[in-house]
Amino acid sequence: MSGARLRWLGHSTAVLDAVGVRVVTDPVLRPGLAHLRRRPPLPDPEHSADPALVLVSHLHHDHLDLPSLRRLRPRWVVAPPGAAAWLQHRLRGTGSAVVETGVGRRLDLPGPSGTIAVTALPAHHDGGRTLGRVTGAPVDSLAVGHLVRLPRVFPDRERADGGPDLLLWALGDTGPFDGLAAAVLAAAGRRPDVALVPVGGWWRTLGPHHLDPEEAAAEVNAVGPAVAVPVHWGTLAPLGLARAMGDRWTAPGRRFARAVAAGGASTAVLLTPGGALDLDGAGVPRPPAAR
Repeated sequence: MSGARLRWLGHSTAVLDAVGVRVVTDPVLRPGLAHLRRRPPLPDPEHSADPALVLVSHLHHDHLDLPSLRRLRPRWVVAPPGAAAWLQHRLRGTGSAVVETGVGRRLDLPGPSGTIAVTALPAHHDGGRTLGRVTGAPVDSLAVGHLVRLPRVFPDRERADGGPDLLLWALGDTGPFDGLAAAVLAAAGRRPDVALVPVGGWWRTLGPHHLDPEEAAAEVNAVGPAVAVPVHWGTLAPLGLARAMGDRWTAPGRRFARAVAAGGASTAVLLTPGGALDLDGAGVPRPPAAR
């Protein structure tokens, strides 16, 4: 079967299925962690089971949840720079191989239809882990985004339109900085097919080094991915305080979609947690699928 399916499971967790390869980003698959609780229903475990590859953008608990990662037991985990040895130790007994690559560097992994290429992209965000010293987490680990190239996903697409390979741009967590768009385009060589873009958070205001919806849309319009899916919103809230979020809960996704539409360089697709977007053999999006 040609084409691809992207499913958003909530917060920064998304699943890409294509050419027999399952890629999961920043898996958080539990009802809660620390002081945060998940408001939407938990995703179907089948939607994230047996991944070949997990991407971890940084060590914050809402992006690297060790119980979720241990449950998935992926073949490979791409850790943020400086964290591979520590994470391999924390995942001992799972059979997962933890690898890392430096910012701007490409890592090649074998896949059923050819090489899976993962490039680490720069981000402007704290990469450390809260209370990390207790577990020996590296204090100098970086936060990164990722560009993933999967081969031969779109056999019906002409080379002039991007060719058969799928490019996924996962921003992870970042604030705006000069050169963000240029770094993505330099690594990709063309506009990505799908972008996973953080647009919000889990409290009334965003902390430092995050993108608000309009800032996120500006970066998307500078890069021009074919499809941009907002993530990092509408999922987690502090224990007992979810009602205090009010419209801040759903507004980031809508604001992002409006700003992307105004820029005209990409198409924003709003998914609910568990919802999916299909791309056909030519890379053309189909209507989003319900959870």
